[in-house]
Amino acid sequence: MTTIQGKSSNTGFPSVDKPWLKHYSEEVIKGKLPECSIYEYMYENNKNYPHDTAISYFGKRISYRRLFESIDKTASALQALGVKEGEIVTVALPSIPEALYIVYALNKIGAVANMIHPLAGENEIIHYLNEVESKVAFLFDGTYRIIKSSIGKTSLKKGIVVTVGDSLPTGLKLLYSLKARSVIVDDSISTWKRFLAKGKGITVSTGKKDSSKMAIISHTGGTTGEPKGVMLSDDSINAMIWQIGKLLSVVRQESQLAVLPPFVNYSLVNAMLEPIGLGNTSILIPDYKPELFAQYAKKYKPTYISSIPAYWEAILKIKNIEKTDLSFLRCPFYGGEAMNSVNEEAVNQLLHKCGAPNGLAKGLGATELVSAATLTPYDFNTIGSVGIPLPKINCKLALPDMEEASYGNTGEICFSGPTVMMGYYNKEKDTSDIIKKHPDGQRWLHTGDLGYMNENGVLFVTGRVKRIFMTKGRDKQITKVFPDRVEKAICSNSNVELCCVVGVPDEERINYPKAFVVLKQKEPSDEIEKNIMDICKENLPEYMVPEEIEFRKDFPRTERGKVDYRALERMTKDDKG
Repeated sequence: MTTIQGKSSNTGFPSVDKPWLKHYSEEVIKGKLPECSIYEYMYENNKNYPHDTAISYFGKRISYRRLFESIDKTASALQALGVKEGEIVTVALPSIPEALYIVYALNKIGAVANMIHPLAGENEIIHYLNEVESKVAFLFDGTYRIIKSSIGKTSLKKGIVVTVGDSLPTGLKLLYSLKARSVIVDDSISTWKRFLAKGKGITVSTGKKDSSKMAIISHTGGTTGEPKGVMLSDDSINAMIWQIGKLLSVVRQESQLAVLPPFVNYSLVNAMLEPIGLGNTSILIPDYKPELFAQYAKKYKPTYISSIPAYWEAILKIKNIEKTDLSFLRCPFYGGEAMNSVNEEAVNQLLHKCGAPNGLAKGLGATELVSAATLTPYDFNTIGSVGIPLPKINCKLALPDMEEASYGNTGEICFSGPTVMMGYYNKEKDTSDIIKKHPDGQRWLHTGDLGYMNENGVLFVTGRVKRIFMTKGRDKQITKVFPDRVEKAICSNSNVELCCVVGVPDEERINYPKAFVVLKQKEPSDEIEKNIMDICKENLPEYMVPEEIEFRKDFPRTERGKVDYRALERMTKDDKG
């Protein structure tokens, strides 16, 4: 029997009973979510603590007072450029302080931040800029080098080039400047310093923002693998921050290590906006190296780390890692993909040996839900589960007819609540394919994952509809590969009959893409293989280009006649082993 806000129910259906709520206090269940902008929520929570540390960057501590000042300077410079309320400005930066100044400043003046991978590849960056008709963009110096010869093909009128060195401590900044390549400044390109100078003397004009409107666009491959802009409101992002803060009982001036770049919501929201919004410190590392984990831990002593399985597994290989003190690490998380249970247990044992009070926590989520929709609390981390839904999130296991599966029975995992995206940018059909109105009248986001829930409200994932895997590109950043997007590119070659792309486990890249190809009539040749690779290099970002192409006469099939991609995955593992 479950008691929910004074009502008792035991219907047998999770979305009605909401059994996970018994793990939350009545105060949290009835708590009111913020109704303001992202900037306002952060400012109100920190205005009385100006000397607390907001950002740690290569040992440089940036106080909340300095953060407010930097945001205002950035906002003034944005208005000097003529950026208006509702305008979409592209941000292609790694984990550096300027990325946060820009996101908050855009939010303060009512503009929208379009967050993209700083090293996504020329064609993809051009697409991202043109899709939203971005006239202004903040470009990492590496991004600028990628597209500087193609800016004329974009909607861009002004690009501001930002470097890792702009906020470095004095000694490191000098060293960086000696190694850095110079940026050619003209009417369309500016440096960060010149950009800020344009805003001097300009007072920021801000009004009361409608927090239900779009604030940030993040990108995901979606269920089809095609790039999509996920539109998120202030309300949805603040709802995520508020819920995580309540679930974790966050204490002021704890710290969070950001290991992923800010084009990923799991990093931007959970490792940057969340700690800063709640009065903590966000530790920014623009080029995180998992093999240096022990050094980071010793130097920064983070309370929280939101990472991915590959990075946690990497610490198992660090020499003498068991001698590292991790007693300060209250909440080590992983997300992005499932983790092998053997490896998870090995990491947990190591964490405990190093004095960490808790093992790995994890959850289930999606960019379309801001980030996490479920989480494993400290005292409720059931092995094999992805935890319980956040307090303001509802969960349903949907059957094909949209009826609900009862406890212990498998269905497609669906979520509703304040963190569900507004929709995909300019893609109404794709939005309607993933967000459906059920008989209960609610908007439910279909995750494409299969699972079941027990009567304690704990969710278990049993399979994935999506065939996504993680990889590492030449820029060393972790990102996702959507096999069907690679397959679509390869199948545009007139000689290709069928294609199936899988991830091959690799120590350096985590996984790399391998393409299995069946030709229509011709025999395989070096020329055909080269043509296929040329198509991939032209139409895909670098990290999605296959490292291998294997030609086959046919593909293994499932009992229902579909291509058995799992059999191909097993073949690649057998070949590697």
